[in-house]
Amino acid sequence: MENKKVTLQDFLSKVEESKAKKVKITQIEVADFGLMEFVRPREGVLLDYLNEVVKAIDKTTEKTYEEDERNDLEVLEIENNSKKDTKLKIEKENEKVDMKLLVKASGKLVYSCCPLMRAKEVREQFKEIEPYDIPIELLGINKVMDLAQKLSDIFDGVKTQKTVNEAVKN
Repeated sequence: MENKKVTLQDFLSKVEESKAKKVKITQIEVADFGLMEFVRPREGVLLDYLNEVVKAIDKTTEKTYEEDERNDLEVLEIENNSKKDTKLKIEKENEKVDMKLLVKASGKLVYSCCPLMRAKEVREQFKEIEPYDIPIELLGINKVMDLAQKLSDIFDGVKTQKTVNEAVKN
């Protein structure tokens, strides 16, 4: 199969085709409110959300090795020569979650996607709080986090994050 050089018109057609495939508007059933409409956020908003989620969840792995009777220098030499006589005893994964950061990121994504929450009348009713906190005030922490995850899934947030990670690697 021969590779055909892409023309400007071919490229523009592919761009339009790609844009047409993306979900632009979705409706989600929100408890106590009913079916609500959400619009696709700008890619930057979605990336900000995904970035904050990654920052909010800190995973660390602890490894414990069986004691070796030889001295530390000998063990280091063995490990450097790839003749590992020490055995992995325990591998434990710890996870710390910064809930404030996670909730704030979720509130921002939900607010950015929901025209109803951005309406002037709603903002006036909640003028004593930050606009991004309106979803949290209305829906509560758990519903906002669940809704943000659904929106991220619907609007290809995970796909976007994988694409960015691949671009950074290359």
